[in-house]
Amino acid sequence: MHIVYTHMDNEMKKSDMELKFIYNKNQIKEREALAYAESIDQHYINEIDIEKVYLTERQWAEIAQKLGVEIQDLINTNNDYYQDILKGKEFDEDDLLTLIKDHPQIVKTPILESKGSAKFIKSPYDFNELDMAFKEIKSEYANKGESDD
Repeated sequence: MHIVYTHMDNEMKKSDMELKFIYNKNQIKEREALAYAESIDQHYINEIDIEKVYLTERQWAEIAQKLGVEIQDLINTNNDYYQDILKGKEFDEDDLLTLIKDHPQIVKTPILESKGSAKFIKSPYDFNELDMAFKEIKSEYANKGESDD
């Protein structure tokens, strides 16, 4: 009789290491940030170019929640569309979500989203911190179930 022992609980799932990189491909600095994101060890990058990929109001609301910000804080007030059309106007949360869905170029990007959180990317240094965090997570999964007995 053979006993098969599996480590299913100890294995990292692809979804645990997936990062969504939400960015505007038309911006050179954001393409450069994507290159940094792709250099992070032990992960999978799901590229989301806001000019090509449609995100719903609900998805934008979830991103704001993961970022820990209000919907209005997703908006880049330096954006030309914002400056020309939206500046000085009042919008409720639902209207803002519709505006973001219809005009995603007004969103502050890039944003790096993981399973449970998200972060505005402001500099390449942000990726160094994330790489260290992923190495720590990988180590935790590798050691899960082990004891000091």
